[in-house]
Amino acid sequence: MNLETHWNNIFEKTEDKKLGWWENDTSQTLKFLKDLDIYSNKNIFLAGAGTSILVDEIIKMSSNLILNDISDAALKKLKNRLKNLENIEFFQQDLSKIFKTKDIDIWIDRAVLHFLLDEKDIENYFENLKINLKKGGYILFAQFRKGGATSCASLDIKQYDLEEFSKRLKDDFELIKNEEYDYINPFGNKKEYIYALYKKIK
Repeated sequence: MNLETHWNNIFEKTEDKKLGWWENDTSQTLKFLKDLDIYSNKNIFLAGAGTSILVDEIIKMSSNLILNDISDAALKKLKNRLKNLENIEFFQQDLSKIFKTKDIDIWIDRAVLHFLLDEKDIENYFENLKINLKKGGYILFAQFRKGGATSCASLDIKQYDLEEFSKRLKDDFELIKNEEYDYINPFGNKKEYIYALYKKIK
């Protein structure tokens, strides 16, 4: 399956508010960011940004946004919604492939990691974290947790827990905060997430 085509079809054919992961309330993610220094020209990387309104909330924080997605259709929608705004970079990239962008202060992922199933793809994702995230920077994961959903957007997913995160991040990162969270999607279905905030210490 060509994943870019798969996601383009979804974003081209589905109204944003009817997407199975659409959030009208982004407070669960924002509360993990509220104690971080994100108001002083930081580089914030939003992995799998899609068309989320989380983007609109982070814009208010006066930081530099790098909005990533594998889907150019999703990024085009964002560009149309956010036109004429400064300090935003649109970055089409498959995060399972090695890349280098600006040095990142905060990496937020509520959309990508749990879709990577091949071990090499997962290893490349974590290598990208090592390459692009500054020492002292933060990674916020929000992924499907163990014992919960097994698929999303007609794709199989990989479930995560703290042990899995920490094993892959090794001793380069320190766990700051974590929480289990049940998200109710637009169709009333419960999706079980784990949120985990780590700091890069090496």
